Amino acid sequence: MASIARNILAAALLVSAASGVRAADAPKPQPAAKPAPLVIAAPADFAGAVAAVEKATGVAGEKLPFGSIPLAQGRSFEVDPATAERLLEGTHPAFKRAGFYLFRYERSYGVGGEKDKLALLPTGDHRVVLRTVGTSQPHRGLSNTKLIEWLDRLAKDEPFDLDEVGADYVAGRFDAVPKDPAAVARRCAEISPDLVAGRASTLELLAHEIAANRTLYLIW
Repeated sequence: MASIARNILAAALLVSAASGVRAADAPKPQPAAKPAPLVIAAPADFAGAVAAVEKATGVAGEKLPFGSIPLAQGRSFEVDPATAERLLEGTHPAFKRAGFYLFRYERSYGVGGEKDKLALLPTGDHRVVLRTVGTSQPHRGLSNTKLIEWLDRLAKDEPFDLDEVGADYVAGRFDAVPKDPAAVARRCAEISPDLVAGRASTLELLAHEIAANRTLYLIW
């Protein structure tokens, strides 16, 4: 998944940078209509949250692949990428405020008709999510605890929200455009060297993406 994700990120960064070209220099394509977010009102309890997601997606929640988490404390949903995107955009914020964390832990990128994998946990704290998923990179000496501490330091300077937490990546958006996107890009590249590996201009493109779309993305 990491190699696919790096290719997708590189493409996204290049598209983002190219979007600054003036209309006089190149024809401006008409954007496709964006599907409406899938909004689910936050229920009163976790069982209600599970039932609401199941009804909205037509997918039964299954056991999470992270350790031995009982169904009463977490569910996994396999849905098509378009539905996953609509659901995260429309429902993640309200669920999080209500104490239910809806997030993606594995992207398929639509390859071979594969589904995205979403999870639902009874918490509003991304630290609990990171611990549950166990995001880390032992080969780089990055433990789960070190990653959480690094993200805590980043959040003090530039608050953010995560709606994707996988075994080897996290993604989300900063609450506001960072004061110094280039400095944030360097911080991200230091803990996640794969973001800029193999392309001299990627750090600059990453800074542009952070400034333009408030993107937070780390992968190992």
